[in-house]
Amino acid sequence: MKFLNLLNLQSIDLMESISNLLGARLQLGQTLHFTYHTIFKKQKKKVLSLSQFLLAISLAHPRLSRRTLQRAYRVFERLVRGCGFWITELEEIDFVLLAKVAECRNLKSLTRRELVVQIRKRMDAGDSYKQISKKLDKTLAALRESPPRLPKVVLDTDHRLADMKMDFRLVNSAKDPPPATPQLPADYFDLGIPGVVLPWDKPEPE
Repeated sequence: MKFLNLLNLQSIDLMESISNLLGARLQLGQTLHFTYHTIFKKQKKKVLSLSQFLLAISLAHPRLSRRTLQRAYRVFERLVRGCGFWITELEEIDFVLLAKVAECRNLKSLTRRELVVQIRKRMDAGDSYKQISKKLDKTLAALRESPPRLPKVVLDTDHRLADMKMDFRLVNSAKDPPPATPQLPADYFDLGIPGVVLPWDKPEPE
Protein backbone atom coordinates (compact mmCIF):
# COMPACT_ATOMS: atom_id res chain seq x y z
CA MET A 1 0.00 0.00 0.00
CA LYS A 2 1.38 3.36 -1.00
CA PHE A 3 1.28 6.20 1.48
CA LEU A 4 -0.93 9.11 0.51
CA ASN A 5 1.00 12.15 -0.57
CA LEU A 6 0.31 15.04 1.81
CA LEU A 7 -0.37 17.21 -1.24
CA ASN A 8 -2.98 14.77 -2.52
CA LEU A 9 -6.52 16.13 -2.47
CA GLN A 10 -7.80 12.87 -1.01
CA SER A 11 -5.62 13.31 2.07
CA ILE A 12 -6.85 16.91 2.45
CA ASP A 13 -10.46 15.72 2.25
CA LEU A 14 -9.68 13.05 4.81
CA MET A 15 -8.16 15.61 7.19
CA GLU A 16 -11.24 17.81 6.84
CA SER A 17 -13.58 14.86 7.50
CA ILE A 18 -11.69 13.84 10.63
CA SER A 19 -11.68 17.44 11.82
CA ASN A 20 -15.45 17.67 11.27
CA LEU A 21 -15.97 14.47 13.23
CA LEU A 22 -13.80 15.52 16.18
CA GLY A 23 -15.26 19.02 16.33
CA ALA A 24 -18.91 18.09 15.71
CA ARG A 25 -20.14 18.93 19.22
CA LEU A 26 -18.12 22.14 19.27
CA GLN A 27 -19.70 23.10 15.96
CA LEU A 28 -23.11 22.24 17.41
CA GLY A 29 -22.42 24.52 20.37
CA GLN A 30 -21.38 27.29 17.99
CA THR A 31 -24.58 26.94 15.96
CA LEU A 32 -26.75 26.90 19.09
CA HIS A 33 -25.00 29.98 20.47
CA PHE A 34 -25.32 32.12 17.36
CA THR A 35 -28.85 30.91 16.59
CA TYR A 36 -30.06 31.80 20.08
CA HIS A 37 -28.44 35.23 20.11
CA THR A 38 -29.44 36.03 16.53
CA ILE A 39 -33.12 35.27 17.15
CA PHE A 40 -33.34 37.70 20.07
CA LYS A 41 -30.76 40.25 18.93
CA LYS A 42 -33.32 42.89 17.97
CA GLN A 43 -35.68 42.27 20.89
CA LYS A 44 -35.48 44.45 23.98
CA LYS A 45 -36.61 41.59 26.20
CA LYS A 46 -36.00 37.90 25.57
CA VAL A 47 -39.31 36.09 25.37
CA LEU A 48 -37.65 32.69 25.54
CA SER A 49 -34.94 31.63 27.99
CA LEU A 50 -31.92 29.59 26.95
CA SER A 51 -33.32 26.57 28.80
CA GLN A 52 -36.62 26.85 26.93
CA PHE A 53 -34.79 27.32 23.63
CA LEU A 54 -32.76 24.13 24.16
CA LEU A 55 -35.85 22.24 25.32
CA ALA A 56 -37.69 23.20 22.14
CA ILE A 57 -34.80 21.88 20.03
CA SER A 58 -34.62 18.64 22.01
CA LEU A 59 -38.36 18.11 21.49
CA ALA A 60 -37.94 18.68 17.76
CA HIS A 61 -34.96 16.30 17.69
CA PRO A 62 -35.67 13.58 20.29
CA ARG A 63 -32.32 11.84 19.73
CA LEU A 64 -30.58 14.78 21.42
CA SER A 65 -31.46 15.50 25.03
CA ARG A 66 -31.55 19.00 26.44
CA ARG A 67 -28.58 18.04 28.62
CA THR A 68 -26.53 17.16 25.51
CA LEU A 69 -27.44 20.45 23.84
CA GLN A 70 -26.74 22.43 27.00
CA ARG A 71 -23.32 20.83 27.38
CA ALA A 72 -22.37 21.65 23.77
CA TYR A 73 -23.57 25.23 24.27
CA ARG A 74 -21.60 25.71 27.50
CA VAL A 75 -18.35 24.31 26.11
CA PHE A 76 -18.50 26.72 23.17
CA GLU A 77 -19.68 29.66 25.29
CA ARG A 78 -17.04 29.30 28.01
CA LEU A 79 -14.02 27.83 26.21
CA VAL A 80 -14.25 29.17 22.67
CA ARG A 81 -16.03 32.47 23.15
CA GLY A 82 -14.99 33.09 26.75
CA CYS A 83 -11.37 31.91 26.58
CA GLY A 84 -10.63 32.70 22.95
CA PHE A 85 -9.61 29.19 21.88
CA TRP A 86 -9.96 28.19 18.25
CA ILE A 87 -12.28 25.21 17.72
CA THR A 88 -9.39 23.44 15.98
CA GLU A 89 -7.36 23.75 19.20
CA LEU A 90 -10.01 21.92 21.21
CA GLU A 91 -11.31 19.30 18.81
CA GLU A 92 -8.62 16.71 19.59
CA ILE A 93 -9.29 16.89 23.34
CA ASP A 94 -11.94 14.51 24.68
CA PHE A 95 -15.22 16.40 24.85
CA VAL A 96 -16.04 15.07 28.33
CA LEU A 97 -12.83 16.65 29.67
CA LEU A 98 -13.73 19.94 28.01
CA ALA A 99 -17.21 19.74 29.52
CA LYS A 100 -15.77 19.23 33.02
CA VAL A 101 -13.70 22.39 32.66
CA ALA A 102 -16.58 24.39 31.17
CA GLU A 103 -19.19 23.28 33.71
CA CYS A 104 -17.09 23.92 36.82
CA ARG A 105 -18.56 27.02 38.42
CA ASN A 106 -16.79 30.14 39.66
CA LEU A 107 -13.77 29.71 37.36
CA LYS A 108 -12.39 32.63 35.39
CA SER A 109 -11.32 32.41 31.78
CA LEU A 110 -7.62 32.47 32.68
CA THR A 111 -8.06 29.45 34.95
CA ARG A 112 -10.09 27.54 32.36
CA ARG A 113 -7.47 28.26 29.73
CA GLU A 114 -4.67 27.01 31.97
CA LEU A 115 -6.61 23.79 32.66
CA VAL A 116 -7.04 23.13 28.95
CA VAL A 117 -3.34 23.78 28.36
CA GLN A 118 -2.45 21.30 31.12
CA ILE A 119 -4.77 18.67 29.61
CA ARG A 120 -3.04 19.07 26.25
CA LYS A 121 0.41 18.76 27.86
CA ARG A 122 -0.60 15.54 29.60
CA MET A 123 -1.97 14.19 26.31
CA ASP A 124 1.30 15.01 24.58
CA ALA A 125 3.16 13.26 27.40
CA GLY A 126 1.22 10.06 26.66
CA ASP A 127 -1.09 9.97 29.68
CA SER A 128 -4.29 7.97 29.26
CA TYR A 129 -7.79 9.46 29.42
CA LYS A 130 -8.30 7.80 32.82
CA GLN A 131 -5.15 9.38 34.25
CA ILE A 132 -5.99 12.82 32.89
CA SER A 133 -9.60 12.62 34.05
CA LYS A 134 -8.61 11.57 37.56
CA LYS A 135 -6.06 14.38 37.87
CA LEU A 136 -8.54 16.91 36.46
CA ASP A 137 -11.25 15.87 38.95
CA LYS A 138 -8.87 16.51 41.85
CA THR A 139 -7.82 19.88 40.44
CA LEU A 140 -11.43 20.99 39.88
CA ALA A 141 -12.41 19.89 43.38
CA ALA A 142 -9.63 22.04 44.83
CA LEU A 143 -10.62 25.01 42.66
CA ARG A 144 -14.24 24.74 43.83
CA GLU A 145 -13.09 24.98 47.41
CA SER A 146 -10.77 27.93 46.84
CA PRO A 147 -11.04 29.55 43.40
CA PRO A 148 -8.03 31.74 42.54
CA ARG A 149 -8.49 35.47 43.05
CA LEU A 150 -7.31 37.50 40.10
CA PRO A 151 -7.12 41.31 39.81
CA LYS A 152 -10.05 42.85 37.96
CA VAL A 153 -7.76 44.65 35.53
CA VAL A 154 -6.25 41.30 34.51
CA LEU A 155 -9.69 39.76 33.99
CA ASP A 156 -10.91 42.75 31.97
CA THR A 157 -7.87 42.70 29.72
CA ASP A 158 -8.13 38.95 29.20
CA HIS A 159 -11.82 39.30 28.36
CA ARG A 160 -11.07 41.97 25.75
CA LEU A 161 -8.44 39.73 24.14
CA ALA A 162 -10.95 36.88 23.91
CA ASP A 163 -13.53 39.23 22.40
CA MET A 164 -11.04 40.35 19.77
CA LYS A 165 -10.38 36.76 18.83
CA MET A 166 -14.12 36.16 18.40
CA ASP A 167 -14.44 39.19 16.10
CA PHE A 168 -14.75 37.53 12.71
CA ARG A 169 -13.83 40.78 10.97
CA LEU A 170 -10.26 40.12 12.07
CA VAL A 171 -8.54 37.93 9.50
CA ASN A 172 -5.78 36.64 11.80
CA SER A 173 -4.84 36.82 15.43
CA ALA A 174 -1.42 38.43 15.88
CA LYS A 175 -0.88 36.57 19.14
CA ASP A 176 -2.05 33.12 18.06
CA PRO A 177 -2.45 32.81 14.25
CA PRO A 178 -4.57 29.95 12.84
CA PRO A 179 -2.91 26.86 11.30
CA ALA A 180 -1.28 27.23 7.90
CA THR A 181 -3.45 26.62 4.85
CA PRO A 182 -2.87 23.14 3.32
CA GLN A 183 -0.68 23.25 0.23
CA LEU A 184 -2.32 22.12 -3.01
CA PRO A 185 -0.52 20.27 -5.83
CA ALA A 186 1.24 22.51 -8.34
CA ASP A 187 -1.00 21.30 -11.19
CA TYR A 188 -4.27 21.67 -9.26
CA PHE A 189 -5.32 24.84 -11.08
CA ASP A 190 -4.10 23.61 -14.48
CA LEU A 191 -7.44 23.07 -16.24
CA GLY A 192 -6.12 23.38 -19.78
CA ILE A 193 -7.22 27.01 -20.10
CA PRO A 194 -4.75 29.31 -21.89
CA GLY A 195 -3.18 31.90 -19.61
CA VAL A 196 -4.24 35.52 -19.85
CA VAL A 197 -1.62 37.79 -21.40
CA LEU A 198 -1.58 41.14 -19.66
CA PRO A 199 -0.54 44.37 -21.44
CA TRP A 200 2.54 44.83 -19.32
CA ASP A 201 3.74 41.26 -19.90
CA LYS A 202 5.73 42.21 -23.02
CA PRO A 203 8.58 39.99 -24.14
CA GLU A 204 12.03 41.44 -23.66
CA PRO A 205 13.75 42.63 -26.87
CA GLU A 206 16.39 40.32 -28.22
